[in-house]
Amino acid sequence: MKADQTEFGILGSGSAANGFVFRFRDFSFIIDNGYSLSEFRRRMKLLGFDEGKLEFIFLTHHHSDHFKGVEPLSSSLGIPVVTHAEMPLEQHCKRDESLKRLDILPGRDYSFEELRFRCFETSHDAHSSVGFHFSLGGTVFTIITDTGTVSQEMEELALKSDYLFLESNYSPEMLHSGPYPAFLKKRILSDLGHLSNLDAAVFMTKLSGKPESRLKKIFLCHLSEKNNSVERVREEVGRIYSGSIPFGICPRNDCLSMDTLLD
Repeated sequence: MKADQTEFGILGSGSAANGFVFRFRDFSFIIDNGYSLSEFRRRMKLLGFDEGKLEFIFLTHHHSDHFKGVEPLSSSLGIPVVTHAEMPLEQHCKRDESLKRLDILPGRDYSFEELRFRCFETSHDAHSSVGFHFSLGGTVFTIITDTGTVSQEMEELALKSDYLFLESNYSPEMLHSGPYPAFLKKRILSDLGHLSNLDAAVFMTKLSGKPESRLKKIFLCHLSEKNNSVERVREEVGRIYSGSIPFGICPRNDCLSMDTLLD
């Protein structure tokens, strides 16, 4: 591993808990944390990342699988939470002290040392939910999860990225025949829900057809525990997608290193 190489990993992804970690030299940050402090630390150690080097916690939205471990981690390390200025985090906090936060707005560009970033709105049933597009040490990433639709802005940012983390949450067939009550199925299928395997495949096909794309790989993530599987993603995406951009499928809740992701 070169000293100046940007490193990244997935602490876990799925309907239970989520977290991504990124590092360049001695600067690192995470996006979301749905894990307890002890489990977060175990996963960071497995991936070879030092929690003491973390500068920020970026937060996409306040649903528990993304936010559960954010407050205790922020308090323990004394680092701020970077999120949409209008996200009502304090309503979801359990501690008495107010959360230390850095507020940002969609469509604006921000920077800190080797990090350049912006957030963009996602279509989800969580107040002020966002995704992130950023460059760290010259490597560009976009994270698009927890959204019922994809926008023109998401497409434009994905095309400018080296790596895309893209939601492939559910199999329509498994959802329709599965155990969820009707209201929950309706919520997942709505424009404020999640992207299906087929939605992801269509978006990937669109990206692959653009000559300006710089994408090196797409990581399909945030698989539902009840309504999806790695095998079903492979099957359903394979029916539609035959593009030139390689992709990988992130098993639910697996701790995945950069070497594993890029293999």
